[in-house]
Amino acid sequence: MRTGLTLATSVLLVAGGLFVACGGSSRRSGFDEAPPVDEGDGGAPSLVNGTPPPAGLAGKRVACSDANVTTTLTGKVYDPAGSTPLYNVAVYIPDWADANGTLEPFPEGVQCTTCASTVNKPLVSTLTNTKGEFKLENVPVDKDVPVIVQVGKWRRKLTFDITKSCEENKVPDREFRLPKNGQEGDMPQIAVTAGSCDSLECLLRGVGLDQSEFVAGHGGTGHVHVFNGQGGNFPGAPPAGGPNMGGDLWNDATKMAKYDVLLLSCECDEYNDAKGGTHPMARQAMFDYINMGGRVFASHYHYTWFRNSPQGDFKGLAQWSDNSFNGYKEATVETSFPKGQAMADWLTHVNGSPDFDIVDPRSDMTAVNSPATTWIVGRKPDRQPRYFSFNAPVSAPSDQQCGRGVFGSLHLMGSGSSSSNFPTGCPAPGGLATQQKVLEFLFFDLSACVSSDSEPPPQPK
Repeated sequence: MRTGLTLATSVLLVAGGLFVACGGSSRRSGFDEAPPVDEGDGGAPSLVNGTPPPAGLAGKRVACSDANVTTTLTGKVYDPAGSTPLYNVAVYIPDWADANGTLEPFPEGVQCTTCASTVNKPLVSTLTNTKGEFKLENVPVDKDVPVIVQVGKWRRKLTFDITKSCEENKVPDREFRLPKNGQEGDMPQIAVTAGSCDSLECLLRGVGLDQSEFVAGHGGTGHVHVFNGQGGNFPGAPPAGGPNMGGDLWNDATKMAKYDVLLLSCECDEYNDAKGGTHPMARQAMFDYINMGGRVFASHYHYTWFRNSPQGDFKGLAQWSDNSFNGYKEATVETSFPKGQAMADWLTHVNGSPDFDIVDPRSDMTAVNSPATTWIVGRKPDRQPRYFSFNAPVSAPSDQQCGRGVFGSLHLMGSGSSSSNFPTGCPAPGGLATQQKVLEFLFFDLSACVSSDSEPPPQPK
């Protein structure tokens, strides 16, 4: 069997019909079910007299003699490094006239979007399971069939020769992965703040992003924009914040709105003077950014965006504690909700167990309050929460929530890490340790379309 890959052009322009705003049109522009193909006794579609054959790729689907059999495509989807299989990635064949169709471009910056509107006109579609596996049913039989892999604004177009009618067609292992640069496909715009106690930019290097994608500040052609928080020393990066609501990022919702995702590395203290100080609107910009559809990962002392927020919705997410190092490094995944169980299963596949040890564990909270969801807890003796997520606006109905925030009482690299020796001080692409793989799972969950954590991810349809 001949296989080949075709890369999608990375674009970030305003897209009509791909995304819908919360509370807007109810039209589901993605995952509409394709019209069925009549089944006959032979190896090609059978048609009723006077019925035109299906157009485009739909017309390449074969009606098998056994009604219980279809032509299938199976495989796995990996992270950009081609190392770790990923859960909850959409895999679909678009309903195009031929293999040369084009994907709708993504709009620039933060958008209020729903899971129902994030895939473009599929003919057949599915989601990867906790092993990263997928199975597409009733696929067209042709050369260079376009196959899209996507989670949030991570998207890559590939092609594959589907040659076996009414049989399984297997994608060679590690051939399907997310893009590692903008030439291979679409990627979100990500802002990372380097801190004196952690270096979350190293997570993105470890999942496989090319070094050329990392740039200092707002400029450049890369997709990862690094700013320096307190103690951060990424070469050439401007300050994320500053006194009197200053700085280049987190005190201004308009500046943050350029980015789909924010990763906030631990600074070893709150440093609220650089986050608005005692100004009445201090830390309001982060609240506004998440509510407009932004995604935020905050670690350790960045709890201040929630605990010391001017908004009660954020203050009440948890019962905050004395933020001390408690020494209990043993942790496990909370499995009382569907995605938590999926994460435990995934971690068992990639690590052999849902249990792992935390780097620099802290006791930042004693409990998580509804509607926030606990993902990671300490094992005995404390069982305190170590990581939680919430959808925003917090008080809005679930179908109108399009932002997402997460907080973790854990580090990626440990307090001795430094962003000044990027990338040599980071894990090599594909070289993440166990806790770092946990953060990889949570990062791609943060990147995905927003849905309720109390339910399994919605199947594309």
